[in-house]
Amino acid sequence: MRFSESPYIRWVKKKQPPPDAQYVYELDVLRAMVRQEARQGDVGWGGTWTKERYQRLKEKHPEALMAFEAEIRWEEEEEQRRRETLEKYRRSPYIEEVERWSDSEAKDSYLRDLKRLRGLMIYSKKLGYGSYVMGMIYGKLKNRHPEAHEAFKEELEH
Repeated sequence: MRFSESPYIRWVKKKQPPPDAQYVYELDVLRAMVRQEARQGDVGWGGTWTKERYQRLKEKHPEALMAFEAEIRWEEEEEQRRRETLEKYRRSPYIEEVERWSDSEAKDSYLRDLKRLRGLMIYSKKLGYGSYVMGMIYGKLKNRHPEAHEAFKEELEH
């Protein structure tokens, strides 16, 4: 899972007048504790990370607690959607056909390109991931293997 800054904390930081630094620190700690608890309970807590401190922060910042729990639910839903999408498009008739060709170095290279191209299409078109570099690689592979690109477009439309 990604561990970026919380949208809730970003919103709090933008408030006018700016929030107290201690308040933002407590929100950061509470968020970290909520995420830790969601991953593995209170295993590994120590030092200043106590159940009492966690309970005190939860009671002191109920709105933040709800926001952090919602973030985790959203991330879990996104991860589930990602897994379902990858499973749905796991199989490719086009790639399976190429895999039946007789073994050669050219076949291995072609298969690597096909799998990369199809993977990029799934990640960018179906999952919404992407970057400039991914776009460059995608364009290169699409131009190098236009017949495969068309076949993958067909496969991914269903």
